[in-house]
Amino acid sequence: MESLPLKLLIVAVVAAMSVVPAADALESLKDKDFLRRAEAQIEQFVWTAEAVALEGPGSKRTVVMDFTSDGGLRFERLTIGDRAGGPNATAARLTLSTGASIVRLTDTPAVWMSGPMWEAVVVSSTTATVSVMCALESGEERVIVEVA
Repeated sequence: MESLPLKLLIVAVVAAMSVVPAADALESLKDKDFLRRAEAQIEQFVWTAEAVALEGPGSKRTVVMDFTSDGGLRFERLTIGDRAGGPNATAARLTLSTGASIVRLTDTPAVWMSGPMWEAVVVSSTTATVSVMCALESGEERVIVEVA
């Protein structure tokens, strides 16, 4: 009976020491889940832009994106396309709260993406509905991206 308080004290100390590593592991799992979902959504968007370009002028689709995160890693912005001839004209770049980026390029076919005014489109909301439409303007095919 006399050793029961000592045993309880040892159990309490061990349990307290386990909380921090368990919380860190949970945070890491949440970050991995966020990255997995973010990469899948960027891939889906790029695939949609390529499909619309292959279908030709007049083709239009909508992509719903959700970059919410329960972990420490957060969405900062999504930049799609660029001006004509710009270095990121075929890119979708997701910037994270750490400054790191996930970049996917349209390559089958390489698709020039831009906003209606021929500029890069920046999405700063964690949830967005993005309209993707193929257009032929001045003899050039491009994918026009608009955020609703």
